[in-house]
Amino acid sequence: MKYFILTIVCLIGNSIFAQDKKICEGIVGIAIDAVNNSSTIELKKHLSSDFTCAGQTGATAIMVVEQLVTQLDEHISDISKISEQQGNGVLTLVYDFNYSKKLGHKNATFVFNADNQLKQLDLLSVQVKRVNTKTDFEIPAQDMLTVPMEIRHSLIVVTAKLNGIERKFILDSGAPSLYLNSRYFSKDTISSMSTAQGVNSSISGQDVIHIDSFDFYGIKTQGKDFVMSDLSHLLKDEEIYGLIGYQVIKDYDWLFDYANKTLTLIKPDKTDSYIKELHYTAYEIPLQMTSETSHIPFVKGKIGAEEVSLGIDCGASVNLLDVTLFDKLKNSLTDITTTELTGASKQKANVQSTTVKSLTLGEKSFENVSTVFNDISHLNSRLENKIDGLIGYEILSHQKVLISVQNKKFIFIE
Repeated sequence: MKYFILTIVCLIGNSIFAQDKKICEGIVGIAIDAVNNSSTIELKKHLSSDFTCAGQTGATAIMVVEQLVTQLDEHISDISKISEQQGNGVLTLVYDFNYSKKLGHKNATFVFNADNQLKQLDLLSVQVKRVNTKTDFEIPAQDMLTVPMEIRHSLIVVTAKLNGIERKFILDSGAPSLYLNSRYFSKDTISSMSTAQGVNSSISGQDVIHIDSFDFYGIKTQGKDFVMSDLSHLLKDEEIYGLIGYQVIKDYDWLFDYANKTLTLIKPDKTDSYIKELHYTAYEIPLQMTSETSHIPFVKGKIGAEEVSLGIDCGASVNLLDVTLFDKLKNSLTDITTTELTGASKQKANVQSTTVKSLTLGEKSFENVSTVFNDISHLNSRLENKIDGLIGYEILSHQKVLISVQNKKFIFIE
């Protein structure tokens, strides 16, 4: 998976139009509503199969538009047409858009094909950069690594060396890779601005930074680019330099021991002998992946009579279920209230907070599980196997838990 990095250049150009001018002008209106409402749901219905934006095509172009519209935080208060040109089966309309918050007057260009579909849209003049979140990390020769962890507000805090200096990070398997906190880097190190999506939310205000070195207990990389944004809101009382995500620890099985505050990273072919040598009692349930390219493992469970697929994310401080399940599960819930949820993005959402009476994973049951309901459609839109929510601290902290992505096992250890 790649992040798509957008550098906003303070210009707005290019609009939408096609053969039937009234239809095309209506689509321009839909684009205006998309900006004003920070949603591309309706706009995407009018894009052509060869749609382009910022020099990108297909799914990448659609992602660019989604990022611009959802992160622009503007309101178009007035428009006027600058030019109109029709020929060779295309209609090009150029407008002056008046943005009332910060940007002021900017041009917007819309290009329509003969079927009145939006062929090209440039709301902003942007540069698209790609940062490869599949960057491999070197791993040490040891079969096992023991990582001390601190628990802060149900989040796992660990240390790693960044550019040779020991720093604190949040361990978050829901993040695709290493993700840095822009608060601690000077602006002259930033190469571009962007947006992207994480597991829990859309992450805005991103930049790209080149780092000299990173070392997490022998798991290393040097001279690579990584994505960053301001994460200082996650743990305000800690100097958190970023998130350590899936790509950093993917070559190991993960044994979480909250009671002893350790994470043991074990090479997958050594896990069985490790469990036998320590005479642990282990109970396994099958683990699946949401897609071949995804970093989100999931397990099947039950809430009441309802079967649910739950992604595993050690960065989830509270269990999360999709809002579409709320009515179905209402009889299995107590203590329903409304609360404010903030994830890796600074965006806040009012969500329904509740207690799930009983969650069953295999033959193991968890009673009175704190849970919030929120929209996870942005996450499922990228997955082959859809999930109904995420489990994290509320489940992982009850006992030793081992997650083996390569062996497809979720193991409770007692």
